[in-house]
Amino acid sequence: MLWAVFGAILSALCSQTAAASDLSIVGQWKGLYPSDKVAGGKSLWDQPAVEEVLRAAMGARFVEFVAKDAHAPDAPVQSDGNGLFAAWACTNGEDCGGNNVTVFFDSKAGEAEVCWRSSEGIGGRVHDVWLASGKESPLPINGCGVGERHPFASFKKHHANDPRQEGLPGGP
Repeated sequence: MLWAVFGAILSALCSQTAAASDLSIVGQWKGLYPSDKVAGGKSLWDQPAVEEVLRAAMGARFVEFVAKDAHAPDAPVQSDGNGLFAAWACTNGEDCGGNNVTVFFDSKAGEAEVCWRSSEGIGGRVHDVWLASGKESPLPINGCGVGERHPFASFKKHHANDPRQEGLPGGP
């Protein structure tokens, strides 16, 4: 039993340290497109630390994200200058307005949160959800906003009382 407790503590310490330092790589994409092959000849989405935090944030939706349209448009990664980054990507090049994600990387906490927009086909009903810690929360209509034009807008709405949202660029 003592070994099990020791192992659990050691595992928790290692994962917390690794996650926070691993996401420092996201800063290399500031002003660049997530699809650009910047580090190790890989895109932002293909970085192991990024995949790890996305899997943790998105839960079952991670599989859908991995299968996204690889040739769909994306927008340059934005930074708040304080360790929070926003990366926007279209998930279906034929209907970007109804199918996109804005990923918010908190490099200090080593976590990600995702505003996920999907639709029931071109011109179909649009669904916005917030994904964090493997849980999905429905958002009101247009809850994800226009992530490409205002990268931190949905984060500001979702975290209205969070001190991290003060002074974020972009948004309504």
